[in-house]
Amino acid sequence: MIFSSRFQQVITLCGIFFALFLSEAIAQKLPSPSDPPRLVNDFADVLSADQEYALEQKLLAFEDSTSNQLAIVLIKSLEGYEIADYTVQLALKWGIGSKKNNGILLLAAIDDRKVRIEVGYGLEPVITDAISKRIITNAIKPFFKTGQYYEGLDAATNDLFSASKGEFQGDYKYSKGKKKGKGFGIGFIIFIIVILFIISRIGGGRGGGGGFLTGMLLGNLLNSGNRGSGWGDFSSGSGSFGGFGGGSFGGGGSSGDW
Repeated sequence: MIFSSRFQQVITLCGIFFALFLSEAIAQKLPSPSDPPRLVNDFADVLSADQEYALEQKLLAFEDSTSNQLAIVLIKSLEGYEIADYTVQLALKWGIGSKKNNGILLLAAIDDRKVRIEVGYGLEPVITDAISKRIITNAIKPFFKTGQYYEGLDAATNDLFSASKGEFQGDYKYSKGKKKGKGFGIGFIIFIIVILFIISRIGGGRGGGGGFLTGMLLGNLLNSGNRGSGWGDFSSGSGSFGGFGGGSFGGGGSSGDW
């Protein structure tokens, strides 16, 4: 009986030492944050500069509006490590989130075709493992399968924003085509430009007021046609990221592949 108890203790200690060894091995492979720090870190080089900027501003606006911190990390390979262990170690090393433990890490290993959403303790009640899995399945995988990494990340962050507010419905519909913003068709815009040009010519012969009116109307028209980015309440950011705040993680979230 005593021998059995001691044997169990030895097995437990061996398990602890192995876990510590594995964590140390993973830590040596983890990338360091960008300098200066950023919320979008494309170490796999699959996003364009414009796409990185758009996502960065979107995540900054989310942080400004909610204090929650969502980071995106894209790497080439996990180098044989299990994605759940790798992601939680990376989230802890960088300290994503704040002392409220309100951080989220979306990590994708492009060559391994694996992805994970890691959720801080403070957000686990609203961004559950099941919700994380649905976001990976419905928003990320369809786009990543066709190499549309920006589109997948854009859709997934929208869903994570909703989930963090308890508003996630899981009704995202994948479409291969690019999203079209609400506004006027190009034919209608050309027609209006012609009409305004005629008005400006007439107005120009009566004191020049038509030119100002045309410019004002045309500017409003074009601005209306460009609205509808689909970013909801998170339409503007602060422009720069102040750094991570030391959030904590315990393995909440979900993994998938494509």
